[in-house]
Amino acid sequence: MDNQEKMKKAYGWFGLKIGILGVALTVLGIISSNILAPMVFHVDTSTSSWYPFVNTIVTFYCICFPILLLTTRKDEVVRPEKHSLSFGRYLLCIPLMAGMVGVGGVIGFILNTLLTVPFGVSMSDNSTLVGVMMNSNPFLRILTAGILAPIVEEMIFRKLLIDRTMRYGEWVAVLTSGLMFGLFHGNFSQFFFATLIGGFFAYIYVRTGRVWYTIGLHMILNLSTSVITMATIKPYMSVSADKMAKYQELLDRFYASGGNDQAAYEQLVLLAGEILPKLLPFMLWMGVLSQVILLGIILWIIFLVKKKFTWKKAVDYVENGTRFAWQNLGMYLFFAYVLIDFVQYYLLMILRAKFG
Repeated sequence: MDNQEKMKKAYGWFGLKIGILGVALTVLGIISSNILAPMVFHVDTSTSSWYPFVNTIVTFYCICFPILLLTTRKDEVVRPEKHSLSFGRYLLCIPLMAGMVGVGGVIGFILNTLLTVPFGVSMSDNSTLVGVMMNSNPFLRILTAGILAPIVEEMIFRKLLIDRTMRYGEWVAVLTSGLMFGLFHGNFSQFFFATLIGGFFAYIYVRTGRVWYTIGLHMILNLSTSVITMATIKPYMSVSADKMAKYQELLDRFYASGGNDQAAYEQLVLLAGEILPKLLPFMLWMGVLSQVILLGIILWIIFLVKKKFTWKKAVDYVENGTRFAWQNLGMYLFFAYVLIDFVQYYLLMILRAKFG
């Protein structure tokens, strides 16, 4: 068997296994949410603060992931050479990661809005993930999103994938790692930034051979969201629209009087004392994030101009690698699965908005 056929087989089998993993998770999720939760555990999954996380832990991390490991343990692998990153270089990876999240998040937000709002989906319905996180059990949220997800996702989309495909071309393996990781999220809100950081993490793993580097970065990202962002956004979201409108009304009235409306001033002080402590932590945190994102974008521009990212010739390098990596039955089935996943995600959201 020549290298082209070996490459098709390696990518095809991996794509097939991830597609089956996705289908299994979907089926188990349907059974768990619609049969086990209401009939066995008597849980309302729409309001439960713990069931969605326990469901993910059991179905993904305790059932599907171990089975995936068993099905891949006899695969032929070529692991990257092990190299260390200095502490300073590792720290630089954080703003680089943040820059990708910022840019990808904006693109995803715009596309997600264009696909939903014109069809009657509200912005609040667009933020279902935020709603689930805000109303979740803190311990389970941190355990699932902040710790287990980075470990399992990096093992799948970096170590398992890269070890089996890097030998045919580094850049194709890195590109495929990022793309599959982004597509597996199943929505455009997360697709772009997940694809970008997935490719970045894949490059780090290819260059260092140490998946713990990427797990650490992934944990930093997810813990920032599940801990700090959630801790600051809850009080921010608790301020009602009526109070914000009242504050703006008093502010306009005070300025219109040239600063002479004492009654408006006194009400402003009282209202500000009530709402500003709830607004400031989130606003300060967003300010910090925006600066880190800006730094990351600047660093990316510098690194790309100076060509800091290079590729090495692979052991069994195949020309036009994407053709053999992606044009095979296994990857076709994976792409079919994610297409259905994306369509049902947006279709269900639109149908809920129109018919309740």
